[in-house]
Amino acid sequence: MAENRLSETDTFSFEINQSNVSDYASNPLTLWNISDAITAISAHIDPRWLWRANAFLESLTASVWCPSFTRSPYPEFYPEDSAAERAAKLMKLESNHPKFGLQLLRRKGSSNPWVEAACPVIQNRGRRFYVPLINPYLTANEVKIFGVDDQLGLSFKDYGNGILGGGSIGSNRGYDTIYIEGEYRVELDLILMAKRPANTLMNTITVGPNPILIAPANPNRAYFEIQNQGETQLLWGLGASGNNATTHPFRMPPGQIYYPGNVSGFIPTDAIWGKVVEGSTTVLIMESYYT
Repeated sequence: MAENRLSETDTFSFEINQSNVSDYASNPLTLWNISDAITAISAHIDPRWLWRANAFLESLTASVWCPSFTRSPYPEFYPEDSAAERAAKLMKLESNHPKFGLQLLRRKGSSNPWVEAACPVIQNRGRRFYVPLINPYLTANEVKIFGVDDQLGLSFKDYGNGILGGGSIGSNRGYDTIYIEGEYRVELDLILMAKRPANTLMNTITVGPNPILIAPANPNRAYFEIQNQGETQLLWGLGASGNNATTHPFRMPPGQIYYPGNVSGFIPTDAIWGKVVEGSTTVLIMESYYT
């Protein structure tokens, strides 16, 4: 059972016009890569937690303006029309006037082929208009649920009249644009693993004036202790190189011990470097980590 939950909401947007539409007709545009969104929120989770992710596409809208296509009239609907009659009228207009398809695609992971989820027909309505894409094209609900390795993509289908920016030569091709905007939410349910660290390491290192790696980075580090056993002040810092041992160091007088309990429980997982101003000192390192 989840004991805690992290939630993050973000947006994505893309503008498609005559200059880039041909790229996406042959190579679909990835609108949303769910694994990237999950990685962004899960990267900083303490390794003592297991997590389960849920991804929700909460809105997806296309803003369309395609004046290069001959204008298509709106269907004449009447209150007494049945659903079948309305659909027939709409299909008749779509058949008799220029159009192109806005393909919505899905796939599992980047190595699998794209599969068409829906293909709304786009025509020139005489003005910029807005097409809600989640309902009814992706789901009948207001929110669409995705798996952790799903991807949402977009491409175009040519019905014989060209695609965006592909209207008649004498028309305003350069004004054809589609603006896609979406909003998503990622939730991570966290489950604390009640287990003891599986490995414990202890090491003694001699530190001199040149920065030396005391302990490599370990994202699974669960406990860390460092003791200055020499007669010289130790400077140590965190990071990919030894610079922080000099420019932003922690200072440890001889005999001092650092452990999580005396600094608000902070357990560093970055690489740890140390140095002294002159001479040398002996440093005792002890750490435990989860497997």
